Amino acid sequence: MGFGTLIDDSGETWAAGSADLRQRLGFGRSEFDLVGYAVRTLGFALVRQRGRSIHLSLHPALVTPATLGTLFYLLAEAMPERLLLSYLQRTWQHEVLRSAHEAMLRLEDLVYATPTWRPRSTYVVQRHPLTPRKHSALQSLGPLLAIWHVTGGLWTDRLRDLLTTLNLLERAVVLHNPTGGDRLVFDYRGASFSFYPPSWNRLAIGRDLEDQPDRDYGLRTAHSYRGALGDGQPRFEAVDAVIRAPGQDTRRSRYDRLILPWRTSDNERFLTGVSVLRATYFLESA
Repeated sequence: MGFGTLIDDSGETWAAGSADLRQRLGFGRSEFDLVGYAVRTLGFALVRQRGRSIHLSLHPALVTPATLGTLFYLLAEAMPERLLLSYLQRTWQHEVLRSAHEAMLRLEDLVYATPTWRPRSTYVVQRHPLTPRKHSALQSLGPLLAIWHVTGGLWTDRLRDLLTTLNLLERAVVLHNPTGGDRLVFDYRGASFSFYPPSWNRLAIGRDLEDQPDRDYGLRTAHSYRGALGDGQPRFEAVDAVIRAPGQDTRRSRYDRLILPWRTSDNERFLTGVSVLRATYFLESA
């Protein structure tokens, strides 16, 4: 992939300074900022590569599936070690991503975050390797994972204070596995989970994980947590979920989640789940 490649709305690639593209679009003056215009107004994607790094610029609301498909192909071919994503949403936003796969997920969030999107499945989970340098979300969760390794997963009553110190408590759940069974019971549910009414965070305490307003979402979530409990090992996952709660608008949420199994000195078992939200929005046609 050359430095400075434009992907048009049909998925065709052009050199950023292409005279043929300038002629095709009807802008003969060389001083005119054709590249900036094409990205901001026509939905083209601009890919600039230097070594193992890529800078990608686009206007997500205008990007077509054909553009995105070619872009994914180029990213998979280049396999960058890092990627700077610049995208226009009223103002320019900038994010650093750690792999082509993470970039593809984020691009899907931005391009397809529309009320008319229709899900192919209501719950999709993909496990990721526990390598912080390969995923930006795991970098923020890395200190908690390191503490789990250092302590051997030994539970402490001060864990909630630790989650607060790491600024992770608001998007954390704490589950207790009562002795002699496979139940997973809410001990805590963070205030930043907004897909149920605010009062449900309090009502959840003491309930089984499956016993949620969206029963299907509860059952599918419990499957991952029970997997971590059975393995006795951390799990880092990407989740794409459609959540339907009675009396609430249907919501799509995409997030990365670290599940950690813990044991007390008396062999009681707990689980923590901490997530980093990538995108969430209401759906009109789920």
